[in-house]
Formats: sequence, structure tokens, C-alpha cells
Amino acid sequence: MKSLVVDSSSGGTGSGGSTEDIIARSGSDAKVTWIDTVKFVVNTITHVLIGFVFIYTIWVCWKYGLEQIFAWHVVLCMTGFNLLMAEAILLFYSGNTWSQVMLHPQRRTVHWILQVVGSLCVIVGIALEYYWRDINNKLHFHDTHSILGLVALILMLLSMTNGLGALFSVELRRKIKPVYMKLGHQFVGLCCFVIGMAALVLGFDKKIFRNNSTPEMRTTLQVFTVLVILTSSLGVIRTILSQLKTLFR
Repeated sequence: MKSLVVDSSSGGTGSGGSTEDIIARSGSDAKVTWIDTVKFVVNTITHVLIGFVFIYTIWVCWKYGLEQIFAWHVVLCMTGFNLLMAEAILLFYSGNTWSQVMLHPQRRTVHWILQVVGSLCVIVGIALEYYWRDINNKLHFHDTHSILGLVALILMLLSMTNGLGALFSVELRRKIKPVYMKLGHQFVGLCCFVIGMAALVLGFDKKIFRNNSTPEMRTTLQVFTVLVILTSSLGVIRTILSQLKTLFR
């Protein structure tokens, strides 16, 4: 059986096609271990959870009324964080099936495209919510959900900025070590993702879900989203720890 396993630590740590990438594309014969099987199962479950939460949320917004501005706040923020940003992180994971055939430069390109589109969705989604609250004379950033969303937005803008540095880290290596740029981008990006997803978890208790769903389903959505946070973050955390270990050698 052809091996398509690529170490997740290669995500964002190399400047070109790595040895693992070459092995992945060469189709060298290697025995699939139980660890590879576990990674595949976990990754598959993660994609199912992402898809379920996303589709159900779209259905709730459709019931609520897609002509409502607030519905698009929910749709866009769910699309940005739960779908696009999660997939942008997962594509570096060694068990991620749809990105295993990509070389590292290809993964980087797909990663920043997903992140940019996801970030635009979040920015527009938060802007629509701000406008909706403004025309309805409602308070801005008054609860934990909205405060977490604001923090995630700030971190997202910071992540996009140092992400450019990480993208061109090789060209900038005379001024700053690439590992610092990539480590900073990964850490800030991970914090942004976790906090943004935490805002979604709290958002399932909002009126739009209370009126168009059951308490059991809202709890299910929250549990699924927490699981996505955990499974999506494992590869990034592993990469961060590996780079920190390298720095302190």
C-alpha cells in the first residue's frame, strides 16, 4: 500500500518540498501502522463534525430567515472559523487525506488562500453584526461571546500580518530567523482559532438557536465544536513544541 503519511511538523517549517513530501509523492512501499489508522479515523471524524455543525447552522439560519442581517453574521463567522480556518489548519496534519498528495509549497498556498477567505468572512460577519446592533440601538461587545469574537478578530489581523512574514521567512532570514516568524504565526494563529471557536460555542446559546433548535441539539453542537477545536489543534501544538525544543537546544 502506498504511503501518503507526511509528518505534521513539516507544516510551516520548511521552505520547499521536504523529504517527507518527496516520499509521499514517490509512492514508496511502507506498512501502514496502527498510528496511521488512528490518525485517519480521527481526521475523518473531525471532518464529519465540521460538516455537521456547518450544515446544521446554515439550516438554522434559513429557518430564522436569510433576509435578516443577523443571520449572515452567523453564517459568515461559522464559515470563516469552523469551516475554512479549521481546514486551513488540518491540511498540515499528517492524517489529513485530501492534502496528503500535496507538496509543502502547495500546502502553504492552499493554507493562506483558505485563511484569507476565512478571515474576510469573519471580518464581514462581525461588521454586519456591529451594523445590526447599531441600527437596533443595542450594546456592542457586551457579553462573553462578543468579547471573545473581538479578541479573535484582533488576533486574526495580527496573525495575517505575521503570516506574511512567515510566508516570506526565507527571504527575510538575514533580518530575523525563519523559526521565529513561523513560531509567532503558528502561536497567534492557534490562539485566534481557539478563541474564535470558543465564541461559536457560546453563540449556540443565542436566541437564533434557542428559537430554532432543541436544547439537546445545542449541546450537541457545542460538544462537536469543542472536539473540532481539540482535534484540529493537535498538529499545530506538536509543531510549536518541536520548534521550541529546537530553539532551546
